[in-house]
Amino acid sequence: MNKYFLYAASVLALASCSSDDFLGENSGNGQNSSSAINFSGDAGKITRATSNTGDYVKMLDGQFKIYGVKMATDGKLKSVFVNYSVWDDVNNTTSNTKGWEYVGTKEGATYGTGNISLDKDQTIKFWDYSASEYRFVAGSPISAFTYNVPVTDESKEIKSATITGLAGHINANEAGQAITTNPVYIAEPIVVKKTEYQEPVQFSFKRQQAMVRVGLYETIPGYSITEINFYKAGGSKAEAVNNIILTSGTENYFVGGSNVKGTITYNWTGTTPSYTYTYDNTNLTKSQNWCAGKFEPHNQLATVSTAAVAELYGKDNDMSTNGYFTVIPTPSATKAAPILIKCDYTLTSDDGSGETIKVTGATAAIPAAFSKWEANTRYTYLFKISQNTNGYTGDDPTKAGLYPITFDAAVKESTDAMQGTVTTVSTPSITTYQDGSVTDASVEYKTGKAIYATATNDKGEEYILTTDGTVVGNVQVYKLSKERNEAELQVSEVVKAEITNDTKITTTVPTTETTVGNVTLAANKYLSFTPDAAGFYAIQYLVQAAADGSTPAVYAYKVVEVKAATK
Repeated sequence: MNKYFLYAASVLALASCSSDDFLGENSGNGQNSSSAINFSGDAGKITRATSNTGDYVKMLDGQFKIYGVKMATDGKLKSVFVNYSVWDDVNNTTSNTKGWEYVGTKEGATYGTGNISLDKDQTIKFWDYSASEYRFVAGSPISAFTYNVPVTDESKEIKSATITGLAGHINANEAGQAITTNPVYIAEPIVVKKTEYQEPVQFSFKRQQAMVRVGLYETIPGYSITEINFYKAGGSKAEAVNNIILTSGTENYFVGGSNVKGTITYNWTGTTPSYTYTYDNTNLTKSQNWCAGKFEPHNQLATVSTAAVAELYGKDNDMSTNGYFTVIPTPSATKAAPILIKCDYTLTSDDGSGETIKVTGATAAIPAAFSKWEANTRYTYLFKISQNTNGYTGDDPTKAGLYPITFDAAVKESTDAMQGTVTTVSTPSITTYQDGSVTDASVEYKTGKAIYATATNDKGEEYILTTDGTVVGNVQVYKLSKERNEAELQVSEVVKAEITNDTKITTTVPTTETTVGNVTLAANKYLSFTPDAAGFYAIQYLVQAAADGSTPAVYAYKVVEVKAATK
């Protein structure tokens, strides 16, 4: 998956602090205005999960802070930039040829559009060609990022930084003040080798927050859902309130709160340096439950996935105008675990008879691959409730329906490429997704791109898949003649007649692990097919094999609509 990165390019036109280190102009040296270290405004895109809009300067509020070291000839790291502030400035100077300045004095001035003041004098820096490499880290805004300078460590290795001001939604907020979630950005750590000194060096900033939205709509012919209530983790009955509740079997899986402090820990081993993050417990809320929008009781649910935000995603004071909540990402050390949702709902007949049906305990499980909220990423979970349910009516849980709620889209999205997933809920749940399927309001699958699918139980555990048509776990994909739903595929002989070899789509179950974006799919546990025509496709999973010629095979289905790709 591509990411929305914000690039603040560091143009490193190089020179040494000492004339003894110069090897001649061909080495990229020369003491002139072009030999100072400069920071460029050559920026790329950043996630739309941000309250800062406009160009990259505005997104960063015209500021970031850096820490940089160099590898000296004795093999030790030496400090170069110690918590230096950098600000936007259109006036060219020796230290600023690309719109970013760092030279300034402590006294009597503010700098850039962010009105930055300095706590120390900052001097011009030149490249040292005796150093084999430089290492840089950065964060924004300046007030939220501080590199932790070791007091006793003489190695000067860049180990960690402190970030502050993080905030993210976790509990329902129907009446309170909206949570303040100002963006905090962290740049990927950078190593600059001597051979790269004259090339622009770009900080790739990622917002250290994520966005999540959860919506509902129903497609039950002849009925409307007029009441829906959700269960908390481990609950024996649904809550009285009408907020959507995502739950986890892992204690303290979700985190949130205001004015949260975190630690960024850098890892310089391997080919590409990286970082992980943890949070201080002060001001941090931990829970097995995460609450989304509230649906007003007795109001009908949306019936299409393109409904208005309030109809599709409910209401909450922390929600943005397009249904998203800003959240604190899952801590790096937390193992990804399935997200579960369980609900009761009431069906009311549309014929005016006043008939109602109570459905209890309908359950869905989002696989772990889509359930760990990563920084700089947007997630959309859409639940499509069809006329099939794995809940039960009446008082007997053993009389559960045969058919699933359809869970229509767990979406991870960063930058222009997006991933959408669709999950049916029963045993098994079938989750499908395609890179680039997210729209502003919902999810759309397109022709010409692979669609992937997994099958899980109600705990989110993935099943082994096969394309052997006679054993449990067999999966096939069929092109339908027109729009169908999962119930028709189960009960209509006319529709079932469309499930033939003539309509079968080439389907593979890879025997090797693969990664799509930042989602890792386990060998033998996912299928792949590429639709070449717009229309509706049925994914079929063999739940129970035929026996003795008298017991028919039992299948679970997921219907996916595919639209023609735009050229």
